[in-house]
Amino acid sequence: MNYRNNPDLHDKLAAEYVLGTLRGRARQRFERLMSENAVVRRTVAGWEARLAPMAVAVAEVVPPPRLWLAIRERIAPAVTSPAAAGFWTSLNMWRALSLVSTGLAFTLLLTLGLRQAEIIRVPVEKIVAAPSGQMQASYVAMLTDAGGKVVFMAYAERNSNELWVKKAGMQETDAAHSMQLWGLPREAGAAPKSLGLVPAVEKGTMKLAASAEVVLKDFGALAISLEPAGGSKSGLPTGPVMYKGDCHKFW
Repeated sequence: MNYRNNPDLHDKLAAEYVLGTLRGRARQRFERLMSENAVVRRTVAGWEARLAPMAVAVAEVVPPPRLWLAIRERIAPAVTSPAAAGFWTSLNMWRALSLVSTGLAFTLLLTLGLRQAEIIRVPVEKIVAAPSGQMQASYVAMLTDAGGKVVFMAYAERNSNELWVKKAGMQETDAAHSMQLWGLPREAGAAPKSLGLVPAVEKGTMKLAASAEVVLKDFGALAISLEPAGGSKSGLPTGPVMYKGDCHKFW
């Protein structure tokens, strides 16, 4: 039998190894195989994961009193009689202990075999890439500071009147000031149009006066200015323009 290239045999040996019934030279050979073969190590890990919950669920097996009495009776002569010095080399004693341990191992295997295995459900995160043809038509803008660092992102579906916004490093304002978002028309010389005050939260939404297709279609860029609390009263930016970025159609 090909020991090293036999997955079925590896699976059987892995189960015995985890249960502790694989002993002596067979266990040593299997441990050498594990150190050399990653597939075998994964098989062992699988059995460990499978059997560990069942082992926890198994009730403790308490040896009957007669077993301890028998052991004490065999050990007692060693205390009272010099002739019992050969106790530790007694073949009968080791045979008895071997039978006891084998019986306990068999009881555990029988219990594990009869008990229904616990099913552990592990959530698996799945990343699904949607085909580009199914992406919603939308407007997207990324505003940067003077150093070119992106500090504000805006997104709106073409037929929605909600503009989703997220801060990514914008400085906080004090109670005396507000950040106001403006649309900058593509037409040269046309005045900026207010889109509203930037929410104070990290992520939020801004209501547009109409759908994004109606409100944003003529803007080549968006900008944020620092205004008095409540926003500009003149309808035009009165404070410094802090951030700016192109507004793109995503379709």
